[in-house]
Amino acid sequence: MPITIPSIGEKFPELNVMTTHGPMKLPDAFKGKWFILFSHPADFTPVCTTEFVSFAKHYDDFKKLNTELIGLSVDSDISHIEWVQWIEKTLGVKIPFPIIADPLGTVSRALGMLHAESGTSTVRTVFIVDDKATIRTILYYPLELGRNIPEILRIVRSLQLIDKYGVVMPANWPYNEIIGENVLNPPPHHVEEAPKRLQQYKGYAWWLTYRELPKEEVEETKRIIKIRIE
Repeated sequence: MPITIPSIGEKFPELNVMTTHGPMKLPDAFKGKWFILFSHPADFTPVCTTEFVSFAKHYDDFKKLNTELIGLSVDSDISHIEWVQWIEKTLGVKIPFPIIADPLGTVSRALGMLHAESGTSTVRTVFIVDDKATIRTILYYPLELGRNIPEILRIVRSLQLIDKYGVVMPANWPYNEIIGENVLNPPPHHVEEAPKRLQQYKGYAWWLTYRELPKEEVEETKRIIKIRIE
């Protein structure tokens, strides 16, 4: 029987998982919060180690966005525990979030995380799930490429502002090449609304108009997504 992989806009499937913080039921364990479930190919590997350090260093920023983190690989819980202990002892970084142990690949298969070539290791998948347990973003990275953690923060922050203000976000926001820190209005879907748009907002065409967000929202976004060199 073919496996149905969840899609953007669907509810995150109910899963019972074993983690380094004990058994958890997803998505109920994060009820009322956003969460990011991200998979990595294997413990004790170079790219994955750099990713976990970066996720840990940005953990407080995720928390400020009411967002929790949970990792996953097909390694055992013993391997996970030994690896995070090594990271703390050797690199001085404590991993504060749980990691799912999925040695049989049950969770990985259910979420479409297994690499096509190996069939056993997980690709670098990211599920961003909102506080209503709806999947809002899915990202896939190859084994060889580490993720950009500030970009994941930018996605969460942007989605939350989209929900709050009813806007849509331009490329590279808040550093867009056309409208800078401004945000876009969703295009009208009724013919009578179209000619009114340029009277209501600044823009280049009725279907391309923009507006400002409160300055404090923009500045907080810039602070959150700033790439740290520490």
